[in-house]
Amino acid sequence: MTATIFDVANRAGVSISTVSRVLHNKDRVHPDTRARVWEAVEALQYQANAFASGLAMQRTHMLGFVVPQINDPFFLEIVRGVEEQASAAGYSLLIASQPQQVGEHRYLQLFQRSYVDAMVLVAIDVSLPQVEQILARGVPVVLVQQDAGVRVPTVLADNYAGARALAEHLVSVHGYRRIAYIAGTNVTPDNAQRLQALRDVLAEHGVALAPEAVVQGDYLRGSGIRAMRQLLQHRPWPEAVFAANDQMASDAILAIREQGLNVPHDIAVVGFDDVPLASYVVPALTTVHQPVYELGVQAGRIALGMIGDETAVNHPMRVTLPTTLVVRNSCGCSGA
Repeated sequence: MTATIFDVANRAGVSISTVSRVLHNKDRVHPDTRARVWEAVEALQYQANAFASGLAMQRTHMLGFVVPQINDPFFLEIVRGVEEQASAAGYSLLIASQPQQVGEHRYLQLFQRSYVDAMVLVAIDVSLPQVEQILARGVPVVLVQQDAGVRVPTVLADNYAGARALAEHLVSVHGYRRIAYIAGTNVTPDNAQRLQALRDVLAEHGVALAPEAVVQGDYLRGSGIRAMRQLLQHRPWPEAVFAANDQMASDAILAIREQGLNVPHDIAVVGFDDVPLASYVVPALTTVHQPVYELGVQAGRIALGMIGDETAVNHPMRVTLPTTLVVRNSCGCSGA
């Protein structure tokens, strides 16, 4: 079986970006580290693509940036953070949208046609063979709100801790026990982490989350309405609904009102993200604030640092940013 850049990185005990820098003879690699990489290359008989290596020596001063939706305020804040870092370093952004679906990898066309110097991939399905294909061409990759489980720099928000704080607020402050969950997709790890946090908090209070209390959404407008209508078909109704993001939580409020019910007096609703919409809906959403802009700032810094020119800095392999509970009125709190 042909060795890959991941095999070389694992054998040498370094990141794949370090392997790429050694193969393309870039600076800022310690001599001992460089020697370990070349030993791994020889031992595994790894052969990098010569055409790709030639392209990697060119500089376009462009960062590739891929998000599921350009018009989503959540992703726009990440764009703003990355763009600030890129602009300060004399770089421009080449932005593309990629549907948040498993098996969609059209983002590869971005670097194949334009030869960007680095790529930031945000909350999309990540295929390791495709990531390796990018890295083999000397193009560094940074992941945001995604965890490929390999030696690729990753920037995340602490979804589990934020969801635990929100679930604990519902259970301990308000005494809710019948809590439903409107799920997002599992393309990224955030949905599973938020759901697990809710399950854990309920279990610690002696409550199991019923299978029928978990309904599927997709984070997008309209899916929360459909999911909430499904929940309202069964009695007893939930006392509270935890939606995996603010858009679906706002949708759920609309669906509850369709039935002549009141939020939060009949059913409480909470979300996640703290996008601007959360403070404008009525009642204002209790939610979890994600440092979305800072996710972009950190990703931009790491991507620029991996390019290996005058902007280079030491980059961490994993950055997890804290989240914060934001209490408003939709949970049943008054005067928040």
